Amino acid sequence: SSSKSGNSGKRGLAYNDASLCSAFKGSNEISWAYNWGASTAPLNLPGVKYIPTMWGNKPDFTNGWADKAKAAIASGSDVIFSFNEPDHPEQANMSPAQAADMYRKYMNPLAGQGAKLCAPSVTNGVKNADGSPMGLPWLKEFLAQCTDCKIDCLNIHWYDSASNVQYFKDHVTEAHALGNGQLPVYVSEFGATGNPAPSDVSTFLKAVMPWMDSQSFVSGYAYFMVANGNLLNGLVPSLFGSTYMSSS
Repeated sequence: SSSKSGNSGKRGLAYNDASLCSAFKGSNEISWAYNWGASTAPLNLPGVKYIPTMWGNKPDFTNGWADKAKAAIASGSDVIFSFNEPDHPEQANMSPAQAADMYRKYMNPLAGQGAKLCAPSVTNGVKNADGSPMGLPWLKEFLAQCTDCKIDCLNIHWYDSASNVQYFKDHVTEAHALGNGQLPVYVSEFGATGNPAPSDVSTFLKAVMPWMDSQSFVSGYAYFMVANGNLLNGLVPSLFGSTYMSSS
């Protein structure tokens, strides 16, 4: 493929409805997409790779997982995400030890098949109401429990004010440090709040995207999400959706 100035190949689409992703057709910046699931309806976006996710530990997610993951790899997926926010009680909801057991059982067998395997995604919280760890403290404990796991990348989520650019950069950098500086990071969900939101989020993206593009340890990032009222305004990119797909 031809190299394009400003193209880092790191930008992704987080979506529920594959058909909505066509709004980003023609963007040289978008290189990957995911839907928190293990299989995809055709994305019809040339050059965009799908990343499957094993969302959690319920039978809905574990049944047939190996076959789905292998099918995704065969179709070109070169990264696989594991559990979605197990540090959050309302998401995959697992202790670090439980998640490590699940990772050994369902992710380790996929090692050596041509795809990088990512640690579970975590929130940017610090601890739950019951005092149990969240966010990077949870991830640190997971990595300590999973020393016999094949982990090629880390995966984090971040939500905060559009004005907190330095906090965003610090958080991503801190996550990278947890893997002893050896594991690249996916920021597979991030979102910013502003007032007015469209211009504030656009300004935020113009600050953090070039920074992530220039950090060798950031493998990819996906703003939350491809939906009306967010990256889309109806079926077309919103103000900050246009910022998201442009290279400047």
